Amino acid sequence: MDKKLKYTFNLNEMKLLEFLKEKNQATFLEIAKVFKINRIDNNKLTNLLNKLLNEFKIDKFKDNYRLINFVTDLKTNISVTSKRFGFVDFQDQNGNNLSAFIPSFQLNGILDKDLLDVSIYSYKNEHNEVMYKANIKANLEHPFKYITGFIQYGKNRQPYFKPYDEKMNGKFIILNDKSVPKDLKETDIVKCEVLKPNLESIVLMYKDVIANIEDKNHSMYKLFATYDVNETFDIDVLTEASSIPQFVSEKEISERKDLRKLLTVTIDGLDTKDFDDAISCYKLDNGNYKLFIHIADVSYYVKEGSPIDKEALKRGTSIYLPDRVIPMLPFELSNGICSLNPNVDRCCLTLELEIDSFGNNKTYDIYPSVITSDYRLTYNGVNDFLEHKLDVPNEIAELLLNAQSLASILRAKKINEGYVDFEIEEPKIIMKDGNVVDIVIKKEGISEKMIEDFMVRANETVAEMMQDKKLPSIYRIHDKPDDEKLMNLQNLLSFVGLKHLKVPFDGNPKSFELLVEKIKETKFDDYIKMSLLRTMQKASYSSNNIGHFGLASQAYSHFTSPIRRYPDLLLHRLIRNYIFQKQYDPLKEKEYIEEISNISLLNSEAEKNAMTIERDIVDIKKSEFFQQFINKTFKATIVSIEKFGIFFNIEEYQASVLIRFEDLNDEVLKISNFEAKGLTHYFAIGQTRDIKITSVDLLKGNINAIIA
Repeated sequence: MDKKLKYTFNLNEMKLLEFLKEKNQATFLEIAKVFKINRIDNNKLTNLLNKLLNEFKIDKFKDNYRLINFVTDLKTNISVTSKRFGFVDFQDQNGNNLSAFIPSFQLNGILDKDLLDVSIYSYKNEHNEVMYKANIKANLEHPFKYITGFIQYGKNRQPYFKPYDEKMNGKFIILNDKSVPKDLKETDIVKCEVLKPNLESIVLMYKDVIANIEDKNHSMYKLFATYDVNETFDIDVLTEASSIPQFVSEKEISERKDLRKLLTVTIDGLDTKDFDDAISCYKLDNGNYKLFIHIADVSYYVKEGSPIDKEALKRGTSIYLPDRVIPMLPFELSNGICSLNPNVDRCCLTLELEIDSFGNNKTYDIYPSVITSDYRLTYNGVNDFLEHKLDVPNEIAELLLNAQSLASILRAKKINEGYVDFEIEEPKIIMKDGNVVDIVIKKEGISEKMIEDFMVRANETVAEMMQDKKLPSIYRIHDKPDDEKLMNLQNLLSFVGLKHLKVPFDGNPKSFELLVEKIKETKFDDYIKMSLLRTMQKASYSSNNIGHFGLASQAYSHFTSPIRRYPDLLLHRLIRNYIFQKQYDPLKEKEYIEEISNISLLNSEAEKNAMTIERDIVDIKKSEFFQQFINKTFKATIVSIEKFGIFFNIEEYQASVLIRFEDLNDEVLKISNFEAKGLTHYFAIGQTRDIKITSVDLLKGNINAIIA
């Protein structure tokens, strides 16, 4: 008779990993059964599984253990969904864009867009498909200094924080909760400072009430709070501003080139309040053109390190909204002494150019000046004159005709060099008494393009001057499109039947400009131009010049708008210090460049935030306007297809409308970048369909619809 075999626990790490590799996933009971583990050794199996979990060799999903493989470590921003789980994007070794999932239990101390240090792992699901997950090692940075939401009360009237944005949920702790006022309403929207990030919780410090949910503009105030935007200025800034004289003295005139007798005009929008540029233009006997570009000498009034300067650096830019402007500078400067208002003396930096009939600079000079704007012209008025719809005084007519002739030469030269003119139509929100009464499409006329051409030439000339003189400077840079986005564009062109149009990969702006012109000739003009625009990199500021791809410029800076952009103000200051006052010290070049680099980063971020605020508020105003159109049908074009639904554009209002797949009453079988197929529906990029507006979200600025 055989002796009964003695039982031993013989499962080891290698055997278990091999088993999971073959089976993909298994429960505790399945593992115990396969390896015939006695109940008394369940704790040994638990310990082995926990060891592998802690070493990130396996993970557990629901009741299943599965093998995972390390892919990479990276620092990246997380996208958190409204259902409170997250994704991080990464690239594999072949450059493919992939996403890794992060479960909700890891997100207690995480906010949407937080910068994380993560490890990416791969695994196979039950269908043997390769999937990716991420493990958060550290929370490096919260993107926002402030978060908005509501103070709610639990047991014993203990206050707790509920975020305004559902994607910003987490485990919140209010530090020093006794600072929260006792009389807060649950409908009050509050601003809290987000303190040092960690993984366990989101620590907040109560700051202030910014609005009530019943306030019509509460969405706007929420954005202001999130991005730390102030509509008013602190007392030290206002005190300094009030001390600045609102006239130009005789002494100041004597220290500048006097151009007050030179015919000078400003050309701006009808509702413009701050005028930071003016022009003078005439033709020389030799056939060349004289162009004077006068820019408000803001750096003369805003001294480095002053309260006004510090606040301007913090703001970085003015923010333009449908019913208000949040200025970078106080009123006394932006609308007062720095604004080139008509019939008053103003201090400027003038760029004087002689330009030949081919658009080349023959000579240029830059100097401090004093001017008087003789006429405050508007774009509409100048367009009417140039289209022979309006009579103007002879001296103005001569100036405008010379300016038009010169601008056409400059534009032809830029287009020949590869300047890409997308001609994107933008909506303008028309407000009356706080309500949206209309949305109109802004058309760019001759005068708008003329002023743009002059300002581009000024910005190029000054950038080239600083580069030629080998002086540290701040540049506006724009890199060429990356190859992956260009390949996606080529695939889109092929999908819509434009396979014969070849996307250039040579990094030459001229090749890109030729493609844009060919696309303008097709029926797909509008939405493909938007796709083209999305292939472009984001322009930014830098002390290192790499050129500006979109403008086909070897060197480009922002020089012409110092009232509303800090980089322009900084460039003026550099010109004054280095060139006019000859204070450049080569031994301090590294120090200069480091300071300019830091300011460039701050201003690139400030510009991005301002654009986000402007875009989000325009979307909110559009949703307000579309309230009246609920149940109304529009013709709309499909412009993008996402995993969750289809975005349409209503051209007459340039309004983006979403139809969610869950609202189609159809099983969606296939979704790609360019098409979505269901049992009864087929959608493709470029299709025009009838859609019916069903609802609007006034908090987020969303417009929702169904197929009509």
